[in-house]
This record gives sequence, structure tokens and C-alpha cells, in this order.
Amino acid sequence: MLDTLNFFVLRIFRLHQIIFLAGLSLLLIIDFFFLEKWGTFWLMLVWSIVFGVHYLFFRAQAVDDEWLKEKMAFSVYRLWDYGHIREIKKNPFGRSIYRTEDGRLDEEKEDK
Repeated sequence: MLDTLNFFVLRIFRLHQIIFLAGLSLLLIIDFFFLEKWGTFWLMLVWSIVFGVHYLFFRAQAVDDEWLKEKMAFSVYRLWDYGHIREIKKNPFGRSIYRTEDGRLDEEKEDK
């Protein structure tokens, strides 16, 4: 039963997204022309929260092997971050390859 629910929620996400955007646009037009002081604010807020939860559920279920490899590579092999911290601790006020204005070491600027 849970698989059926997951499939249903994933399948209707794009439809929910289109209806959500069209519905919010319609509510804003109604507010602007016919109501005053955000008469549909709470409806828009609740619907936005429901859509946000639906989006998070959709993204959590749409994870594949490629996404996992990308996140693993970013988290595991990101050792430059530790080198950056070590350099700052070692020489807090000195010159470092990590302390350049555009974020990279520029050999030509050092020669001048």
C-alpha cells in the first residue's frame, strides 16, 4: 500500500505544481481587484506549506545513483576545505593560496 501511495504522490507532483502556480496567481488577482488587505492570505499560506511538504517528499523519493555519487564525491573528497582551515590556523595574518580576492592563486600577480 505504501508503494502505491509513493507512486501516486510522485506521479501527481507536476500536476500539483501547475495547479499551485495557477491557483496562487488567481488568488493574487482576486485579492488585488476584489478584496482588500490580503483576504486569502491564510489560504495561500496553508496551500504553500502543503505544496512545500509535497515537494520535499517528491525530492526525497527522486534520489538516484548519480545524485548519490555526486553528493558522496562532494562530501568525502572535499579535503581542500580542511587544508584551508589548517593554513589559516598556521598563518592567520600571512599570505595564503586560499586568501586571494577571486578565490584562486594567480601566479602573474605575485611576480609584479
